[in-house]
Amino acid sequence: MYIQYFIWFKSLVRGDLGRSIATHSPVLEEIFHRFPATLELSFFAMIFAIVVGTMAGIISAIRQYSFFDYTSMTVALFGISMPVFWLGLMLMFIFGLWLNILPISGRIDVAIPLKNLTGLYLLDSLLTMNWQALGNSLLHLILPGVALGTIPMAIIARITRSSMLEVIRQDFIRTERAKGLPEKKVIFRHALKNALIPIVTVIGMEFGLLLGGAILTETIFAWPGLGRYTVDAVNARDYPAIQGSVLFIASLFVVVNLITDVLYAFLNPRIRYH
Repeated sequence: MYIQYFIWFKSLVRGDLGRSIATHSPVLEEIFHRFPATLELSFFAMIFAIVVGTMAGIISAIRQYSFFDYTSMTVALFGISMPVFWLGLMLMFIFGLWLNILPISGRIDVAIPLKNLTGLYLLDSLLTMNWQALGNSLLHLILPGVALGTIPMAIIARITRSSMLEVIRQDFIRTERAKGLPEKKVIFRHALKNALIPIVTVIGMEFGLLLGGAILTETIFAWPGLGRYTVDAVNARDYPAIQGSVLFIASLFVVVNLITDVLYAFLNPRIRYH
């Protein structure tokens, strides 16, 4: 068995993850073919989570114990507790079937041509100036992106509120207000900047989890990404594909966390890596 392991590790060093039992194609090639779809979905979900979560957390901290504070933190609690598969199905039912305003599956309509350059449909649409494909790709991203980004959004909102409350109670914030600085400048330029370390930490962790945790979302919305590929591999007992997917996702998580650690030095001058 140890000989078999070293043979596999030798192939891994060369970038060879074996061949899929189901398709007989190289696993690494299939992973790279599907990864852009997961990356695009994760970026969209993370942008949604960061924008909504940070703004909700900042406003809740500024207006502590207000109606908005109680409401947003209650919604955040439900967001953390809500299963992503149930939320995805409800979004599909409400916006796809009942209101019929958003597509419920796939990345783009079959009838819309798009030249595949990078595998990222939004970027490909911009590069080829295909505005119809750009709008249609955005519409297809909304439901799975919101479903995938709800839990990170709720976590970011709560962390932002907690971190901002800790910072705005410090002496230097009182001094800046006493000097007569505008409240927006105090909050966004000084308080938020000093509260970013825990916020960036949770954003990095959640983004790493999104890249590997989109399995349910991609399955529900028929999104042709790495998560759905992993599920199909499990159903087909395709062990090389399963092994390669898990290894690739784990490596991504490590890289994302490494980048997050390096960012600390840029966000806080007191932190230096020697």
